[in-house]
Amino acid sequence: MQELLRPYVFGVEGLDKLFGGSIPSPYVIVIAGHPGSGKTTLASTICYSNSLANHKCLYVSLQEDRDKLFGFMGRLGLDLEGAESRGLLKFFKIPVTLDIESSVEMLKLASIDNYDVLVIDSVNALLEAVKDDASRRAWLQNFFYSLPKITNGLVILVAELPHSSERLELGSIEFIADAVLILKHQVEDGLLTRVLEVRKARGVSITLAEIPFWISEGRGVEIWTPPLIEEIWIEGKRLQLPCGLLRKVFDHIHKGQVINITHPPESSYLNYLPILFLSMATLNDLRLLFVSYKHPRGSLKVPIISELVRRGVERAVAEEVVDKHMVFVSINPFSYSITQLTAKEFALVDDVNADVVVFDGVELPRQTVGLRRHVRELFNEMNYLRKRDKLVIRVGAYDDDLAYRLESSVADAVVRLEHVDTEAGEVAYKAFMWRTYRMPYVASQQELMECIDEGIEALKAQLIK
Repeated sequence: MQELLRPYVFGVEGLDKLFGGSIPSPYVIVIAGHPGSGKTTLASTICYSNSLANHKCLYVSLQEDRDKLFGFMGRLGLDLEGAESRGLLKFFKIPVTLDIESSVEMLKLASIDNYDVLVIDSVNALLEAVKDDASRRAWLQNFFYSLPKITNGLVILVAELPHSSERLELGSIEFIADAVLILKHQVEDGLLTRVLEVRKARGVSITLAEIPFWISEGRGVEIWTPPLIEEIWIEGKRLQLPCGLLRKVFDHIHKGQVINITHPPESSYLNYLPILFLSMATLNDLRLLFVSYKHPRGSLKVPIISELVRRGVERAVAEEVVDKHMVFVSINPFSYSITQLTAKEFALVDDVNADVVVFDGVELPRQTVGLRRHVRELFNEMNYLRKRDKLVIRVGAYDDDLAYRLESSVADAVVRLEHVDTEAGEVAYKAFMWRTYRMPYVASQQELMECIDEGIEALKAQLIK
């Protein structure tokens, strides 16, 4: 019994999701963009991904050398050579020196009708040859029009856009296409950023004008569709709080809420706040992802274990409970665009299967974009994590009054740590604390330290059980 072929796909998760999971046939996709924008990579990805589903792909090139193409795509995780050896992919080169009639005849000799997926990279060389001859141009357009009928499958036409232009000049090809994808790239703050515009897509409702994407070694094309959650999500499960102060001020918190914690920029909090996070995680049997933008991963875990050992917990037990409930990740936010950073964070949340996400040093990513865009991205990100039923704790230095007010408006609870001078000339802490629908409260350093002590005792009690 012959194996049933799976539906056609892009082979890029974000695009497949955007197009409803599969591509009907026959279907024509135009991939256009400036030189170096990723057109050939995306076309090769579609070709290779469908070969994995036993769809035979013919890759016709008027530009690329086979060995060069196969080698480059291999570094991106596309084993074109393996697909070729299994008879599921054929690379066919047409010399650009041929006249248009000879080029089309060579295409026909390649037995187009024997393949499910046809890629022509690129059509510009063929169009250029007939640009001054209306009758030959019409003849070529008719040939392109017949391709989906000949293959009864998937046709991908790759087209170059002129420099500094986003206009397609493909004549009627754009009209016969079922989908037109425009790849763009630019440099922002020294980083290469790429976006994909879905200019046309038959049978698909597209609400996003531009979709960020990137090309990475070993993974190829990755597209991330930013979450646009129309409704404000309702909070989830009620959680136990680890000390009396938090219960008095907040009463309770839920999964799906956001807590914003700020501290003076010249201070450190690593010797006490993470202990409270761990205590709450153990009380509620939660998995906590700790993402730091400014501290090395090792320096986050060590102080917690050292403090537990100082409080009488055996080191092996302390290490076990930390490893069970906390995962530490360190990210340099300036090595990513804001979109890439958000996509990486979401991927981490999924990989760790975290219930709680702590973002440490949140004042740093804010510097990578303007405040207006930062708040928009932050609101969408927090709302998405709310929908995923994650408790989010954002910790950062207080370095901008407007940013503090805007970020606090996104939160369900706020803790603002401040320095105060004592009569003895020493420096102490106080904390302004507030939760939605409750009166604000100012806690003294003594109350804060008692909360830490109580949290550690609650944690130790959990370890005895």
